[in-house]
Amino acid sequence: MRQSNPILKRHKFVHTFTLLLLFVGVECTNVDKSIESIGEIVRVTERGEDVVFGDVSAPHEIIMYSSYDCKFCRKFFATTYPELKKKYLDTGKIKLVVKWVDFGEHPEMLNALQAASCISRFGVYDKFHELLNFNPTIIYTTEFRQLLDDIMEENQFIADCILDNDNYEYLKSNLSEFNENKISGTPAFIMNKDIYIGYKTFDRLELIFLKEFNL
Repeated sequence: MRQSNPILKRHKFVHTFTLLLLFVGVECTNVDKSIESIGEIVRVTERGEDVVFGDVSAPHEIIMYSSYDCKFCRKFFATTYPELKKKYLDTGKIKLVVKWVDFGEHPEMLNALQAASCISRFGVYDKFHELLNFNPTIIYTTEFRQLLDDIMEENQFIADCILDNDNYEYLKSNLSEFNENKISGTPAFIMNKDIYIGYKTFDRLELIFLKEFNL
């Protein structure tokens, strides 16, 4: 029986994480330097499977449609997110709600996104997110499959969540809402009812905050 342990064994994770950083992958989806909204949302449903960065009780929120296959989504997390985290997420002013989407429906990516959702709810997500954001092509490696096995072995809640397979429906619903809102690419950000598309520097994102949240 798997042990019920909400904390991943750090030494095993870091060792596998270091091995997987040897792989490199690139892909580009969307970039937009504008701070103007492209329109208003039709429907967005927040779900328990969404990944939340920051205080869940923060008074303001950004909903982000993102993909690990998207070059500019990864650039956002590598360059904009650290300042966003420091100034707004860690201070409890804003939370970032990420809804992962996958356009290719590759089984490996669907499995990885399902694991991401489960780990964010029942384990330590930061390192797993950092790994996939650095290079999503590691999902096709035997090392990544071994990493998931290790995580599942150490945390029964994550294992049960992944094996249930329910998150496939969640990912499909994210893609359905993405299309229903006529969003043209990722990353896409929703603040209040307004939609903003494309990679944003921290400075541009902060200008949008002034308009949307009066910050």
